[in-house]
Amino acid sequence: MRRRQLAGISTVVGIALGVAATAFVVRFVARDWEEVSASLADADLGWIAAAVVTAAAGMTAIAVPWRRALHMLGGDLPWPEVVARYYAGEIGKYLPGGVWPVVGRGELAARTGVPRAAAYGSVALSLAVLYLAAMFLVLISVPFMVAGGGSLQYLWVLAVLPLGLAGLHHAVLERVRATASRLTRREISLTIPPWRDSLALLVQYVPAWLFIGTTTWMVARALGQDVGWIDIAPAAVLSWVVGFVLIPVPGGVGVREAAFVAAATQLDAGVGAAVALVARALFVLVDAGGFAVASAWLARHRADPRTPAAGTQQPAADLP
Repeated sequence: MRRRQLAGISTVVGIALGVAATAFVVRFVARDWEEVSASLADADLGWIAAAVVTAAAGMTAIAVPWRRALHMLGGDLPWPEVVARYYAGEIGKYLPGGVWPVVGRGELAARTGVPRAAAYGSVALSLAVLYLAAMFLVLISVPFMVAGGGSLQYLWVLAVLPLGLAGLHHAVLERVRATASRLTRREISLTIPPWRDSLALLVQYVPAWLFIGTTTWMVARALGQDVGWIDIAPAAVLSWVVGFVLIPVPGGVGVREAAFVAAATQLDAGVGAAVALVARALFVLVDAGGFAVASAWLARHRADPRTPAAGTQQPAADLP
């Protein structure tokens, strides 16, 4: 009952935050609608097409290191299974509450025979490391943001970085595992990766954020904004971090756009909102397309008796 009440409160808070942030963005779009509509009407489709490609590359670059996370915790899946189950499970991020991507991907992995603790733990580990990589990129971009007159309003999220890095230490994770075992009154069998392996996994997620930042920059260029990559990409990555930290909001809707408008000071507020909304639409398009293709592939994979079992362990040498 208490969990249901907390889930209900989280949903209500998330919806309220999402509505407030969306209203913030809509206000800027409405105020500068003439400029925004002109930018959208004159959008360069070549830049938009390139942005779709980099958006797909960014989402796939998030999927690929998940296999390393699985292997670190004692599980494994073949490469096609990893990418397909990422796209099939990650659609849960558009539901209120940050738990749904973990549930979606974790359950899909567990159904292949991966130990449940490794399946769910790998998703949690990959998400944590993914956004710590984003924070690291934002941190090294701060001098450039300051030099360009960028807003520091949302840089408070970087306070999570040292805490997150400390939380990845194997001694801390071992205590978490022991505490969970004690609370659930059953032994949780889970491989705890060394800290250096977790930090190495963090590095593997950096290309994903470079693609994501580049996608938003391409959208800005498509809307006729003569801005540099460093003016847009770090603001885009920062906005994703803010959207993730405020986990009750479905997919960071509204919050991500509001953070981008505040951080991308090289753009007029209305145009910044338009860039954020178009970039959001492209990523939703990629997620929806990936979900459709992955679902079809998984259905065919299950129906094909010649396909090896998804849970078959692969040699460690095959992993990057």
